[in-house]
Amino acid sequence: MHTTREAMAGTYVASTPGYQAYQALHAGFTIAPIIAGADKFFGFLTNWEQYLAPVVTTVMPAHTFMLIVGVIEIVAGPLVAIKPRIGAYIVCAWLLGIIGNLLLLGGYYDIALRDLGLAIGAFALGRLSEEYSK
Repeated sequence: MHTTREAMAGTYVASTPGYQAYQALHAGFTIAPIIAGADKFFGFLTNWEQYLAPVVTTVMPAHTFMLIVGVIEIVAGPLVAIKPRIGAYIVCAWLLGIIGNLLLLGGYYDIALRDLGLAIGAFALGRLSEEYSK
């Protein structure tokens, strides 16, 4: 276990559970947004437009909206990689917005629940980055 003195000095033992959890979340929340964002352009994983609440498509066409979402997600990944103290909370807020959209849409409560778990993970990364990020 590391001490507060080690945390203040920025030295961590790679085998500590807290640091390993931080590293796993840091990698996951760097990679996942980039993959999801890129797929908004290619559609290999799913048809993302099916997850948009009708109120969103009154503002702009679904395809255009998804391209914008893709760009935001592609930018979020590197932000988490470089500045996890900021990026993690942005990803958490983004996921909460997605949950709101899914609840408005209805019928995708399972995905909303999964995204709640992801939002909690992103929040945990933000908190852990307070200790482990330089």
